[in-house]
Amino acid sequence: MHVILEYTAEVETPFSEDFLQRVASRTLEECRFSFLQGKEISLNVVAVTPERIQELNARYRGKDSVTDILSFGEYVDRDALKQAAEEEIFLGEIFFCPTFIEKAAEEDGGALEREMIYIFSHGVLHLVGFDHEDEMFAIQERVTDMLV
Repeated sequence: MHVILEYTAEVETPFSEDFLQRVASRTLEECRFSFLQGKEISLNVVAVTPERIQELNARYRGKDSVTDILSFGEYVDRDALKQAAEEEIFLGEIFFCPTFIEKAAEEDGGALEREMIYIFSHGVLHLVGFDHEDEMFAIQERVTDMLV
């Protein structure tokens, strides 16, 4: 599996494209989906302001609040992704708010890098059909522990 990440920083962020690429690749590897092996996987990632993520959250989730990350997947669930016959698969888009994530790391008393790995891995997992299940959180933890 080869992961291609298209990164747009609409705001200043301490997170590089290479960093996000490593997190996305490791997360997808940890899913251990045999149906993705040998494929080219791509996703778009955008760093946005608190105002922009609040707008997206309100428009698409009906929640008028700032959040850390939003994922907009191309596939309705894992079964749909599994059925994709193409060799090049576009998973979808992830929007994240560095300001929110930095504040969360400060409040938790943790390192910013660790917080971002955990949150970004979460966003990637949503793109491949996970929805707040135990396996999702276990993968996030493994990826975070591996990359910190």
